Amino acid sequence: AGQARAHVPELLTKVAEKANVPVTTTCHAMGVFDERHKLSMHMLGMHGAAYANFAVQNSDCIVAIGSRFDDRTTGIVTKYAPKARAAEAAGTGGIVHVNIDRTCFGKVVKPTVSIWADSEDALKAMEPLIQAPTDPEREAWVKQCQEWKEDNPFGYVKAPDRKIKTQQVIEATNDFIQKSGWADTKRVIYNTGVGNHQMMACQFVRWNQPRSMITSGSLGVMGAGLPFAIGTQVANPDAVTILFDGDGSFNMTNMDLCTIKRYNLPVKIAIMNDHRQQMVWIWQRLFFDGRYVSVDNVNPDYVMLAKAHGIEAMMCDNEDDLPGVIEKWLRHDGPMLIDFRVVPDICLPMVAPGKALDEMMLLSDRDAVLGTSDEELGTVKFTGLAPSQ
Repeated sequence: AGQARAHVPELLTKVAEKANVPVTTTCHAMGVFDERHKLSMHMLGMHGAAYANFAVQNSDCIVAIGSRFDDRTTGIVTKYAPKARAAEAAGTGGIVHVNIDRTCFGKVVKPTVSIWADSEDALKAMEPLIQAPTDPEREAWVKQCQEWKEDNPFGYVKAPDRKIKTQQVIEATNDFIQKSGWADTKRVIYNTGVGNHQMMACQFVRWNQPRSMITSGSLGVMGAGLPFAIGTQVANPDAVTILFDGDGSFNMTNMDLCTIKRYNLPVKIAIMNDHRQQMVWIWQRLFFDGRYVSVDNVNPDYVMLAKAHGIEAMMCDNEDDLPGVIEKWLRHDGPMLIDFRVVPDICLPMVAPGKALDEMMLLSDRDAVLGTSDEELGTVKFTGLAPSQ
């Protein structure tokens, strides 16, 4: 499911529950289907959930609502959804594409059936036609999806010496939002820059509200995070507006702190400061044998920078302080910036260029892909063009 059906979360949930079908979402659509629901498979794609990708590759019928089949969600198109393609040939399934923009049809993936409609109109027409399944095959399919989900959770390798990683910061933020009840009682909107922190936010936040992820998708506009957060807060003055940004992205537009201060916008800014353009560093390591160019950042003191603008700020670099810092940050009455000094990491799972969705590199492959130190490259060899950011 894509972002074009973000205005109909209740209807989407009603259809999914009636049909008893698992639901996965694209990056921009996260939250339109509550990820705490047992049928949620979370985000799919290049850095999506392994279980979501397995489900897409093994499903005999895919209904894509408001999605455009971006290459970040399909992997190599020639290997996309083989079971659905086989079912299409047999006349027992296939790919149904619902979109309000008919120019999307067949642009990337040729659907079995195209439905030119607004997502709400399509779901309203679909719902009364659905009969609650009673066949054991559907129950077996849902059970299989749950097993994939249990066997392949998002995860990461903790840093030594109680240092912190980006995943850990995002996870701790999500823990506070969920345990405090804010996830259900407040409007919480996340913004990101572009890079590893962006994909890790997709992975480690449990999205439950539509239109709650404001980010630059496939074009990958670094520096967009802080301006996005300003616009989000102005348009939603009562919302909790959170910005997860990388140091590289934040450096490009940090002068907008003056706008935050001028209008006293209570944006909560988290800088994942690893002194690197880490996603680019990863591509140069994997595809260019570790020949690094322009990926090390010379950063200002972000706490001093924020305070120079009259904005409250703190630094956090260890997991002992993390929960308390997160709570103080999010409960602060006004704008606040935290400089999280994080240990750089790779974002896994990952679907490499030229690979199918189910040919992912998982957390268990981390050492083989990345190597065991900055000096020692991994044993997995990558060919072809590195993905653009």
